[in-house]
Amino acid sequence: MQNQKVDQVTRKNISAFIQFTKIAPGVTRQEIEEHLELCKEYNFQAAMIAPCWIPLAQDILKGTNVKIASYIDFGMGNASIQGKVAQLQSLREGGVDEVDYAPNMGFLLSGMVEEFEKEARELVRAAGKVQLKAMLQMGMIGNENEKASAIRILEDAGVNWIKNSSGGWPPGATNASVEDISFIKKTIKGKSRIKASVGIKTFDQAVALINAGAELLGTSSGIKIVGDLDHQSSDDHSISSQY
Repeated sequence: MQNQKVDQVTRKNISAFIQFTKIAPGVTRQEIEEHLELCKEYNFQAAMIAPCWIPLAQDILKGTNVKIASYIDFGMGNASIQGKVAQLQSLREGGVDEVDYAPNMGFLLSGMVEEFEKEARELVRAAGKVQLKAMLQMGMIGNENEKASAIRILEDAGVNWIKNSSGGWPPGATNASVEDISFIKKTIKGKSRIKASVGIKTFDQAVALINAGAELLGTSSGIKIVGDLDHQSSDDHSISSQY
């Protein structure tokens, strides 16, 4: 769905960009079941959930187009490469479709570029057919040259998707912005794709980020974003025909 060209926004095609997220540590089974049913109802691109709920998602989403997305080493990013590989393999064997991972920003900020790149390559290899997304913490990186270098390392390593951030944790993580998404877009060579994540709460934000280059949106406000659209004419909003 992400490759489609979208000229006019409708409920159906805005949903196709949304990975509807529910990952708080205290979320109950009942809440996850309700979340998954909403993903089916709205036909979101994916349900982003914690790893422990993947088997439940397989049952509830069976026979639908909704993908199962999850994550490893959320926020911190400083598990060993071997530990991340083991987590990723476990999720892959459990039936996940897409995995977001936190790169080791300590490696990057220490100038340990080889280690940063090795981690990405090892995870790409372990992912196999699973779509791998790097939650690059752009707010932690000092200048544009360093940001561009990090993006290119991840893309050259074969990471399928590059994200702007992981969100409210750790300190230095930032909300999605048109500026960051545009920067990733102009930096990548076209092998990697872009996911915008964190703080996306309105339809107008979603459109702006898609126009900037995002092909996926990670948000817990998916219902509200679609609701914003439901109260407006589809002729009032358009997305650049580049997507």
